[in-house]
This record gives sequence, structure tokens and C-alpha cells, in this order.
Amino acid sequence: MLKINSALEKIQVSIIRKIAQSCQQYQGDKNLINLTIGEPDLRQPQEILDGIVEIIKDKPLGYPPLGGVPNLKKEIANYYSQKYTLPITEDEIIITVGTTEGLSTAIKTIILEGDEVILPLPIYPGYEPLLLLNGAIPVKVDTSQNGFELDINLLKKYVTSKTKAIILNYPCNPTGITISKKNRDEILEFAKQNNIYIISDEVYSELIFEGRHNSFLDRKYKENVIVINGLSKAYSLTGWRIGYIISDKKLISNLIKVHQYSVTSTSIISQYAGVIAFKKRLNCRDRAKIYQERAEKIYKKLTENGIKTVKSNGGLYTFFSIKEFTNLSSLNFAYKLLEQEGVAIVPGIAFGIEGYMRISLVKDISILDEAVDRIIDFIQNYKE
Repeated sequence: MLKINSALEKIQVSIIRKIAQSCQQYQGDKNLINLTIGEPDLRQPQEILDGIVEIIKDKPLGYPPLGGVPNLKKEIANYYSQKYTLPITEDEIIITVGTTEGLSTAIKTIILEGDEVILPLPIYPGYEPLLLLNGAIPVKVDTSQNGFELDINLLKKYVTSKTKAIILNYPCNPTGITISKKNRDEILEFAKQNNIYIISDEVYSELIFEGRHNSFLDRKYKENVIVINGLSKAYSLTGWRIGYIISDKKLISNLIKVHQYSVTSTSIISQYAGVIAFKKRLNCRDRAKIYQERAEKIYKKLTENGIKTVKSNGGLYTFFSIKEFTNLSSLNFAYKLLEQEGVAIVPGIAFGIEGYMRISLVKDISILDEAVDRIIDFIQNYKE
């Protein structure tokens, strides 16, 4: 076989996808309940669908301009300027093919071989492979004894002279934990003092349950921060692939080079959908409320049955512990639960941490309720 990038030997298809694919072979007696992929079940906003139909009828659909449709960048800038009281400008934004391409573009732009990048665990499994492909060294920080939230004291223990960046994701996938303003401010100041980049994946920022999202956007620290966001989770536009980067315009001028030679541009139809979403200021509060009701009911049911569960404050997930009940690895727990109860959830090891499981809150509450009943039965009746 001809040689390929040796970094690929360290990378596998994600465990989330493997569990999801295993559902296709499920042949148990019970109806399958698949709670693996974090794909919202709520309908895409009708205003977007109707608006796109009219645009397709009336507009020529050629190549989009490099970096994104001006109207979309303008609407994003207006939205952020109003929501966070920050003077965001169009030249500080790039429209990307979902958040994954935004993350890839950011990492390719700032990371050199041998750079260390801090990953607070548990963390979305899409980050580490991108780092490995660019020759970076992931430095994993277990936050499970810290309320699943990174703070400055824990961070300082892992920073070295080789630390180039920190990747953060709040609200967090898989825990649903948000970051406090105090911890956010202290991490920003520390990053500035130590010339460290912060890549902040804020794709769940519109699905906060209570309080205000503490974005890492801040004019004082703009040279250190790259914010990644998108419309997949908040507006159920997963297949449309609309993401965006917000950063300092000097860095944007380099990010755009990587973006151009990776994907050229995002689908123009998808970008027009983004224009509608931001221009009409479509409210995600009602959607967030539905996920909140699901999260709270599942949390209550699990904890009442003695299962330690992280109390989520945003996003699409519930994260619970199995350490008190079984010696099974989280991966084996996932496969046995699927085989015996017909419920597919994601093992904590997919997020770099053992002894936990993630439930995606992407089904009607009655289905989630049935799934949790089966999980509880499995825990109570399983014999090793």
C-alpha cells in the first residue's frame, strides 16, 4: 500500500457513530430507541422553509462570495452586537460549512506541529482528531472532580511553554454544563497574559435553559479568541451545514485562506436560510424550553432511582454515572444496553472519560421516559 498520513493511524471513526451504526443490526424484541446522535427532532422553522422556496424561485444561485454572503455576515454582526453589546463587524466573520469546518479551519490556521492544546474532559470527540492531523499534542484535563467546569486553578496545572490553545465548549457536549462569568473572565485574562488562543465552540449557546450565555467574545481579548458557532442545533438545520467563525479581523485574513482552499464556500441556499434566521430574529427560547423540560424530567427520574446525574443547563444532553452500579466499561455498557433493552446511548469514553453515559434528548418526552425506564431496569437487573 502506498504511504498515507501517518497521523491517521491514531484516528478511528468516532464511537458515537459506531454505536449509531450498531442500531442498524439491532434485532431485539423491544422497539429500538436511538438516543445517540445529537440531531434535534424539532421541526425546522417554517419561516426559513417558506423563505427559501421564494428565494429559489427568484434568485440566481451561483457561487457565493469568498467568506460568505454579505447579508448573512451583516445579520450575524447585528445579532451579536445587540445580544452581547459588542461592536462586531462583517470583516470579523467567515461563513463555514457547519461548525466542524470552522473548527478545522481554526486549527489549521493557528496550530503548528508539536504545539500543545488543552482539552477539558469530557469533551466532544471531534476536536482531538483535527489536532492529531495537524501534529498537535492534545493535553487532556479531567474536570469531573471540578463540577465538570474548567477554572483557572485547574487550567494552570496543565499549561506549559508549549501550550498554544485551549478548546472550550459551553454549554458542554456531553454534560450540558455552562461556564460561569467568573471562570470565563479569569480564563480570558490568563490566555491573554500567556499568549494562548481560545477556540470556543458555542454551537449550543442559543439553547441555554436559565440565565445568560457567557460567550468568550470580548473586545479586550479579541486577538486571543476564535468563536465557532452555527445553526444546526438551535434551528434544527443540521443538513444545511451553516456555521461561522467570529474573530479578530487580522486573524480572519489568515483564516479565510485556509477556508478558501479547503471548501471554497458554503452552499448559497444554506446561507440564505441563515439570513432569514438572523434577520427575523427567530426566537429559540421556545425550542430551548422543550429541551429543558426533557432534561429536567430525565434528571429527576434518574436521581430518584439513585443514579448520579449531571444537572444540565443547556444543550441537548443528559450525562449520568454508572460507576456506582457496575464494573462494565462504558462502551460495554452501551452495547449490552442496546442488545438487552433496545436503547442506544453513548459511552463516556467517547468523550474521553470512563464511568458515564450520555443520553441525547432528541425524542418526544414519552419516548425518553420509556428509554430511561429501560436503562433503570438494565442497571437494576444486570448480572455480571
